Amino acid sequence: MAANRNSTTYARSELLSAEENNIIREMYTTKQEVLACSVAQLFQAAPNPRVWTKKNTGVICVIKDHNQRSYFIHLVNIDTHSVIHAEEFYLEMEYKTPFPYFHTFAGEKCMVGLNFCHDGEAQLFLDAVNGIVIRNRKRKEKKDAQNRPPPMASMPPPAPNNSITQPDGDAGKKDKK
Repeated sequence: MAANRNSTTYARSELLSAEENNIIREMYTTKQEVLACSVAQLFQAAPNPRVWTKKNTGVICVIKDHNQRSYFIHLVNIDTHSVIHAEEFYLEMEYKTPFPYFHTFAGEKCMVGLNFCHDGEAQLFLDAVNGIVIRNRKRKEKKDAQNRPPPMASMPPPAPNNSITQPDGDAGKKDKK
């Protein structure tokens, strides 16, 4: 099992018992932080992209993994102490909230929906996700700005009276007189 952690390094759910919160805490190592967690149902828009299909119910967590230098959404089964669904955050992730208790995002294979049991914990989860999405957006903008060529106005103009000559197609031919 993972090393013990203090209460400032992982989020707790008010809907879980102390024992269940400890199960979540102990599932993760000291190099992983639980930024938010709540009880939720996970839905997928698959196989039909127009219909939500319930896949699982469990504890949904936002995880910061220092070893992988990334963030994840994990759905945890408390009974088996295992992650039953995982999605990694990506740079251009769009996380939407059609309802305060129902959040959606494009997962690796299809659209994913999270149906939270408690609006307050759904909001805390949203706050954690938005922090990551904003951080990723700023990171991408900074990277794009570094890779962008300088604006044309900052390049000096060509020197005056410098003409660009085209190679003469007849230069290699001798005059026939």
